[in-house]
Amino acid sequence: MGLKEVSSAVPSSERHNVCVELWSNGADEPSLVAVHGLGEEQSEAWTNPKSGIFWLRDLLPTAPLRARVLTFGYQADTSSFFGNDSSKRILQHAHTLVAELEADRDFNNAAERPIIFVCHGLGGILVKKALAYSASRTSKKVEHLYSIFISSYGILFLGTPHNGIEHTSWRLMVNDAPGAVDVQTELQTAMTMNSETLQNITDEFAPLAKRFHLYFFWEGIQTRIGSATGFVVNEDSAAPIWDNTERSSIDATYSQMCKFESINSPGYKIMLSAMQRYAREAPNIIEKRWEEARKFLARQRSIEAAELMGTDTHFDNQPFIFQNRDQTRQKNKYFRIPHGVSTIFTGRNDITQDLQEKILSSTAYDAPRQQKRFVCYGLGGSGKTQFCLKFVQDNRDRAHKFDTATRNSTASLLTLATFSFWGIFWVDASSVENAERALSEIGQLGGMGETCTAGMYWLTGLELPWLLVIDNADDPSVDYARFFPAGDRGHILVTSRNPDCRIHATIGYHEFKEMDPEDAVTLLLKAAEIREVTDTKIRDLARPMAKALGHLPLALIQAGASIRHNICSLEDYLEIYSSRRSQIISNQPVQGADHYKYTIFTTWEVSFKMIENLASEVAMDAIHILHIFAFLHFEQVPATIFERAWKNMQDSDKPQISQSMAHRLFASFPYGGNLFKRSYTSDVSCNAPELPPLLLQKGSRWDQYRVRKALAMLASYSLIFKDSAKESYSMHPMVHFWARDRLAQNDQQKWSGVAATTLALSITTGFMASNQHYRRSLIPHIDSCLHGEHTKPLQGHLAADQVTKAIKFATVYSEGGRWNEARDLHEKVVTACITRLGPERLETIKAMADLGRTYWNLSRLDKALKLQQDVMTISSKTLGEEDPITLKAMDSLGSTYWICGRMMDAESLGEKAMNGMNKMLGPGHPDTLMAMHNYARTLMHRGKPNEARMIQTEVLRERAKMLGAEHPDTLMAMADLGMSFHALGQPSEAEKLLVNVLEARKRILGQEHAYTLWAINDISKIYCAQGYAKKAEEMLVNILEVVVRTLGKEHIGMTMTKHNLARAYEGQGRWAEAESVLVELIEIQNRKLSPRHPDTLMATAELARVYDHLEQRDEAKKLYLNVITVMKEVMGENHPRTLAAVGQLVAIYQAQGQTIEAEELEAEFSPLGAVMPRVQPPMKKSRRSIFASLKRTPDVERTKDEAKTQKGGILLRKTV
Repeated sequence: MGLKEVSSAVPSSERHNVCVELWSNGADEPSLVAVHGLGEEQSEAWTNPKSGIFWLRDLLPTAPLRARVLTFGYQADTSSFFGNDSSKRILQHAHTLVAELEADRDFNNAAERPIIFVCHGLGGILVKKALAYSASRTSKKVEHLYSIFISSYGILFLGTPHNGIEHTSWRLMVNDAPGAVDVQTELQTAMTMNSETLQNITDEFAPLAKRFHLYFFWEGIQTRIGSATGFVVNEDSAAPIWDNTERSSIDATYSQMCKFESINSPGYKIMLSAMQRYAREAPNIIEKRWEEARKFLARQRSIEAAELMGTDTHFDNQPFIFQNRDQTRQKNKYFRIPHGVSTIFTGRNDITQDLQEKILSSTAYDAPRQQKRFVCYGLGGSGKTQFCLKFVQDNRDRAHKFDTATRNSTASLLTLATFSFWGIFWVDASSVENAERALSEIGQLGGMGETCTAGMYWLTGLELPWLLVIDNADDPSVDYARFFPAGDRGHILVTSRNPDCRIHATIGYHEFKEMDPEDAVTLLLKAAEIREVTDTKIRDLARPMAKALGHLPLALIQAGASIRHNICSLEDYLEIYSSRRSQIISNQPVQGADHYKYTIFTTWEVSFKMIENLASEVAMDAIHILHIFAFLHFEQVPATIFERAWKNMQDSDKPQISQSMAHRLFASFPYGGNLFKRSYTSDVSCNAPELPPLLLQKGSRWDQYRVRKALAMLASYSLIFKDSAKESYSMHPMVHFWARDRLAQNDQQKWSGVAATTLALSITTGFMASNQHYRRSLIPHIDSCLHGEHTKPLQGHLAADQVTKAIKFATVYSEGGRWNEARDLHEKVVTACITRLGPERLETIKAMADLGRTYWNLSRLDKALKLQQDVMTISSKTLGEEDPITLKAMDSLGSTYWICGRMMDAESLGEKAMNGMNKMLGPGHPDTLMAMHNYARTLMHRGKPNEARMIQTEVLRERAKMLGAEHPDTLMAMADLGMSFHALGQPSEAEKLLVNVLEARKRILGQEHAYTLWAINDISKIYCAQGYAKKAEEMLVNILEVVVRTLGKEHIGMTMTKHNLARAYEGQGRWAEAESVLVELIEIQNRKLSPRHPDTLMATAELARVYDHLEQRDEAKKLYLNVITVMKEVMGENHPRTLAAVGQLVAIYQAQGQTIEAEELEAEFSPLGAVMPRVQPPMKKSRRSIFASLKRTPDVERTKDEAKTQKGGILLRKTV
């Protein structure tokens, strides 16, 4: 492992004969650093297995290349990545590569020696990450690591999966290593095609790439493992088309392409030639880079010094802002658009210039501060969306100069400042749900939480320039201003077919109608791929056709596609077009006499008819896919949807094991994937809609080529278009409308059902990020299927074939946090099951359990409680008390008892469920771990933190091993374990765990996610226990606004936050403020929970304690008497909270001279054998002795801040 020197190139005696004139200065010798790939070792990766030739050592010394050769090794077996965050593991290896390489070069006094990297597979990803990391190390303490970035000259990538690896190639890559495919590792997800991990690394590396010489190599021979054959890393991924890079194939397999055995091995001479060239060119270039780097670092130190001083004596002590020419411009960081602009985009130059003047010019900058909103409205298909795509593409990173001296008179600048759009974001507003989802993704991007409000809130606070495109804002009943971030910052483009949207414009609007006639002719010829676009005769021939098509861009493109495929020519298109138009008018009068609609619909009908006339299998598949797409959302249909659906039908009879939250949700499917494949005896599974032949193909392997040909045919006719970056397909909204509207009503019903069936079949379990991402990507398509304008396949009472679809869709909604939609579907499923099967059938029991969990998530606790009690009763009677389904019902009911405050019932039922699952399912089953988690949480709240800790430790260990250290379930177990340590009086141990939970949740879920806010509340309790009440207060005050905005004023998260804030006030002796918070809190709890709920009781006891410190002891005594009476019944007589309240009341009795009452109360609880806290009455003197006299128990602690202000009593700790 680590860095090893292979050779110092060649012996000095031999160097004289090999290009000696080029290498007279030994200090200029480049370092050749080889980094191996996944499943490989440091030496074996470069060694031919047959000959044993280690080419870096055995071949290079005899080659005309003078270099110091090193290899970098790291633990690269697939098992080392299982159960961990692979992106984090990649980062760790990248950091180690930079550190070891820098140390080696420093030790050899060669810090400025040029570097050439040779990488195989994953090694290339590590190098890209390492260089991005090194490029950022410019501060004084770590600038030595910056040397690796400055010195790097060239990189040779051999089979590096820059865009990822196809799922089917995973086994080929890891050479069938045991367990490498049987378990879905986090690394496998991180390396899949277009994964977020790889995209992030590429985004970091892309701005740096132009500094390096890059050579991409891909494998030329397929790998065979058993019966599997294929390319491990395809050409597109191994050799992406980047500017100023070299590309070549190596005629070898993925594994052998880096194992040369002689100078005649395929690819060796090409590699050697590149390395020689890099070695010759690098010294002079790197020397110049170091000269620039030293100046840059010196400037950085000057900036740091100026920031420390805050002034600059050369400018009359005004604040000094240093800006060199390379740093004055904030480059584009986020470019989130649905797809690229059409390559044949034409015209609209006048609108472009107008918009640039209004948004980007210095005149626009000097205008009064306001949010700049421009509205593009007009006919569908007139090019509004394409115009916006073109505008953002052209202006994403273009510098727009303006003189900031007029904007900031207090600062002295060295140059004119410039800016580009730091962030460009796209919102599909075709439905409210889609718009909210897009803004939620923006919120997650900004680390603010995955909510619509969080997205707008983040944009509102950004000082950097951003542009938001709100596309398809067509619904007159929707006020689209609801999607505008508040404030005067930012730029917004709106596209709409509704002219009334002009009201939202602040800097102008433009109506999109037909194109300029000459631009229309040009677009038509481009779409038809007629090169002679300037030929006068051809343009004259095309002009009548463009006019007949109304100069509408979408119609022109469609007609051009027909000509491009030789369906017709420029000469005869008008005749075909006219006949199809007449047929449309005569056959479908329901479309109305809209000339525009006939014009544009006719062009698509021409294309459709031509496909239909081909009468081939590909053509039929293409038509069926078009019909299915018509009932999905028009954007980003996953390319894998058909393959997933087919494979799930094939696998439906095979037992599947999963250990995820999704598995727990999907485990309730009554029929798995079989509902749509064959008939069942069950009354709920008949009359499934017929699937198209594409999904019924025979054989053991999916015919990927068949579906690709069909999709390619639709794309070639411009009916759909592919987004390669996202591996999805989209349609223009007007094409989507036409494809649906052209069908008769009965056909609409049929194909909407087929679309819903295909969606449902494609849904599977799996905790991997790729599975979760896929399920989440289906939400807009499920919305479209369920809420289409003409078809609503799951409306009303569910038909027999609709039940499983409803269950699957409800589960996807649940996982995406769409609880209301999930509830609606679950309720229909329960009704259907009870009606057709009766309440005691297994399918009905599972459906009722699903609905109960949904009620729980919606905080409809009354409904959840009743339904879960019914489920457990029926399941116990029908299946028996030891059946896993009954045990799971027990666990769910126990969890509801817990949140309802029925702790004793929760403990009893939770223990029974846990023991039963351990016996029936085993200790490592995910359902067993969930039961253990819920039971331990109840124990902690029952005042048994030590017992809870032991169980939670086991749950945490098993989940971390099974799901990974940062899976949400693992983090939840870690948080609960931290609170048990807190209850045990070990705040330091608690703090370590909870800080880790908080940081992970911020990074993964966002700063405003409910679980992140929960973690902040937990840490505030720890800080109070450690004596840092002021710090706890600051944390809680900072999230108050967020809690109200995201959860609501009376959500349980808000009551938790207020209780902890009151505790922080108490820790600082701010009793009056604590009283105000607690009075308001208890009023809400009495209303929302109940006066007998443990949270209400603890808050009331806390208020009594505050009254005691405010010397309102009669009021405090009344509250304590009431609280103790109820606590004995609800929590138990020996619960630490009950005993703490008793201790407080005894102290008040003693302070008021009621000795008999104090002794009687003590006698009542003394037989219980518990250690009851004894306190002295609060007095104005001898506070230190009062604090010292307290008998501290593990469950009742005091803070340092309180010790300074305590007048008596004991601090109660809320662990809810």
